[in-house]
Formats: sequence, C-alpha cells, structure tokens
Amino acid sequence: MDKRVAVLASVVTILAACSSPRPLETAGAGEVRLDLGFSCLWWSPAQMEGMNPNAPPPKNTEVRLSKWEYSDPIGVPHPDVVDVVITLTNSGRQAVSNLEVEVASQWRRGPLQDAARAVWGERAVLKRFQNVSVPAAGSQNLRLPVDLKKMMEALEKEQFWPHSLRVMVSVRLPGQAQPLTQAQAELPMMPGD
Repeated sequence: MDKRVAVLASVVTILAACSSPRPLETAGAGEVRLDLGFSCLWWSPAQMEGMNPNAPPPKNTEVRLSKWEYSDPIGVPHPDVVDVVITLTNSGRQAVSNLEVEVASQWRRGPLQDAARAVWGERAVLKRFQNVSVPAAGSQNLRLPVDLKKMMEALEKEQFWPHSLRVMVSVRLPGQAQPLTQAQAELPMMPGD
C-alpha cells in the first residue's frame, strides 16, 4: 500500500509540473531593469560662447535634463519639447521579448507665480509600446516626445503654469497585472521672471 501511495504522489508531482509550463518570454524577465529620464537637443558649451541669441545656430547636443528653467536665455536648457528616454537593460543570458511598456504622465499645475498652490492633475497614458524585445546582456531604448510648450500655452490663458511633469513607466508581460519593473521621473519647470 505504501508503494502505491509513493508512486501516486510521484505521478501527481510530475503532472503538476507538466501542466503549468513557463513561457520562454518569462524565463529571463526578472533580469530586466528600467532607467528613465528626460533629454533634449541644446547648444554645446562651445556653441554658446559668443552666440547671438537672436540668430542662434542649430541645437545639436543631446543633454539630460533634471529641471526645465527659463532663467538664462541660453545657458540653462528650456526646450519646447523634451524626450522621455526609457532604457530597458537585460542582464540575463536569454533575450526577453513580447514586453508591453506603458508610459503615463501627470502635470502639476497652478498659478504662474505661486508654485505652492499647484496640484497634480489626472494621470493620462501617453503611449503603450507593444512587442518590445531586449537582447540577452543588452539594452533597448525607447523615446517619446512631450510638448511642453503646448501645455504652457494652454495654461497661460488662465495665468497658470505647469510647475512639474511626472512620467510613470510600467513594463509588463501581456495579460499580467503585476509589472516586471516600473519607474517614475519628475521634471520641475521653473518659469522666468
């Protein structure tokens, strides 16, 4: 009788293992990391030397932004459009494919001269990237432009300002609610005097 129970238990264990195979895309998914930031094209330090702000050369240097500030006509970047730069890195030995990357945003809006009264608006999905792949021991870059000037102009009519932009990114496998990884980044926006 004990032999039958042991054999039956072994069969149940084998059947349980076979009934829930793990998809190939999931195998290395835990190895994916996410880096998120903002960048824009701006003038290089060499271009800014002696530059005429009324007849500037083309902006051809990519810079990473930690803030947007209209305090200096050329020295501090304050572009009309910024790129959300998403870098997915796979440190695993298998490529990861079929990822869904959702990019959402929120704006902190308030009176132009009173950032303390600004409040966060509704979360809005900017884009969903589908079927994203990251090679083994490699990375994949995704970019999404955000038009800051459009938001500034829309709020200007009410003497309001977009004091900050928050971007949230979630990476998932299709059909799964729990993200593999997620991150958020914030871009403070200081108006000029």
